[in-house]
Amino acid sequence: MDEFAAVAHVLRRTTFGPFPGMTEAFAARGVGGALDAVLDARPLTPGAPVFDELAEAGADGPAVRWLRLMADPAAGVHEKLVWFWHGHFTSSHDKVDTWDLMWRQHVLLREHALGNFRELAQAITVDAAMLQWLDGAGSTAAAPNENHGRELMELFTIGRGSYSQADVKAAASALSGWSVDDDGTAVFDRDAGNQRAVQLLSRPVTNVHDAVDVLCDRPETARLIAAKLHAFLLGEWPAEQRLGELAEVFTRSRLEIRPLVEAIVRHESFLAAVRTRPRYPVEWVTAAFAVCGIDDPAAAFDHMTALGQSPFYPPGVAGWPLGGTLLGPGSSVARAALAVDAPVIPELAGAADPVAAVFARAGIHDVTPETMVAASDLAFALRRDPEQAATGLLALTLTSPEFALA
Repeated sequence: MDEFAAVAHVLRRTTFGPFPGMTEAFAARGVGGALDAVLDARPLTPGAPVFDELAEAGADGPAVRWLRLMADPAAGVHEKLVWFWHGHFTSSHDKVDTWDLMWRQHVLLREHALGNFRELAQAITVDAAMLQWLDGAGSTAAAPNENHGRELMELFTIGRGSYSQADVKAAASALSGWSVDDDGTAVFDRDAGNQRAVQLLSRPVTNVHDAVDVLCDRPETARLIAAKLHAFLLGEWPAEQRLGELAEVFTRSRLEIRPLVEAIVRHESFLAAVRTRPRYPVEWVTAAFAVCGIDDPAAAFDHMTALGQSPFYPPGVAGWPLGGTLLGPGSSVARAALAVDAPVIPELAGAADPVAAVFARAGIHDVTPETMVAASDLAFALRRDPEQAATGLLALTLTSPEFALA
């Protein structure tokens, strides 16, 4: 893999790009320099959104505010991790039904995205949106709701098969006593909460803080988070030996997230795992809109939704599925249609070599012979109509394996 292709691979996996010109700008630094840059990139700060419960992608609403940051060339690994944690510690506006609470949770994820997992887990467990999403709000020691504690263990920390029904009951008791008041603030009522020690995974716990600490101390938690981050960044579950190494890094750092991310992306396996997973709809649409020259986050949200992903609307507590389920052949027409009347068409039509121009704009520097032949043949067949040729080339590029896969 040449330097341009390697840098483009780094940017596909660690940002929502590469955006036009981005690979060229980073290539001078080399792969190591590109990794340094995306890891050290300053976390972006969104402006205060306008909360309109009737318009999920309003002009200044939460979704648009977030999508603008994803599409910002200054965004680095931090922004990608905000998206990862939204799919791990899930909550959906479908059930929470209040943009204010969803946005507060989003800000919480931004604050901890590359910080400490224990602190993130402590904060998210008593987050108002999470309490409503997992039925934790209103749970009392006298009648504890088990859903919150079960999902905290099964999906967020130690994983399935690592606890018993007795542990579910203990977690439910420890998490009781929380509610969400009329202004959306999570509040704890000591009288309604648990006041006696219960046994969770053979350790005594009384409250949320105790329960989350016990779960974060378990080796299963380090392994689950290491495995999920590896699958997100490399596109494949780590082999047992590699998983053990990553879990050790995470444990040794006292569950600091950045050292784990660095251990994943600076390992030789990261550069070798080229296009081993699809570009998920949020990633694909963000990059495709930039390639087409379209600046319309509300339209981007609609396209993501049509392709199977909507920020703030995960399909369930387990988030979005990994793998190729969101990359079906039925989506190809919708993806190609984005090229029609794209603002960049005149620029591509006027290029001395439209084929090279469209691939460079899309950040594709390792075109397969099959895709190159298809593009060259198309450009030749439509050579008498440069704009039609440019539109065809752009559509071909957006639906090519080189652009559809990360």
